[in-house]
Amino acid sequence: MINKRGFTLVELMIAITMLGILMAAAMPSFNAMVGDNRINAESNKFIANLNFSRVAASTRASVINLSRKSATSNDWTQGWEIYTDQDATGNTVRVVADTLLRDVNPLDDGITVNTSTPGNAWISFNTNGMLNENGNTVVVAFCDDRGEASGRDITIGITGRVRVSAPSLDCTP
Repeated sequence: MINKRGFTLVELMIAITMLGILMAAAMPSFNAMVGDNRINAESNKFIANLNFSRVAASTRASVINLSRKSATSNDWTQGWEIYTDQDATGNTVRVVADTLLRDVNPLDDGITVNTSTPGNAWISFNTNGMLNENGNTVVVAFCDDRGEASGRDITIGITGRVRVSAPSLDCTP
């Protein structure tokens, strides 16, 4: 008798069917993981820019502003600019005398970034690196179409320290 090795067509079809069922069960969690990674990447980019601004304020001994590009109140989804502010009070529109330090592109499609009222148009740091928002903290919410449960909140304290919390308490703080 000849010793045959391998799989029969029926065994192969059963294995492919089982693999398809496993892949179908794993796909929703994979999509959630991709969405979480996109939110984490964009919020980490924002945190890096906040830290850059805070350090620049203290090393340059200058007020530094992050300014949203969007014309919609509290919406930072279209990107932001980081610049020196010649006005010591901060929170002003960039003028010719101000130095542009960074120009950040819009975020990935599907991710929204909204701030609380103190961070409506600007987030400003004093010359000592502390937040320049009249003693108020600023909350920045990163969300996608899955809502608060999958979002992240970034809170900037009056000392300029950044704290991250997940899930988001509100996608429009």
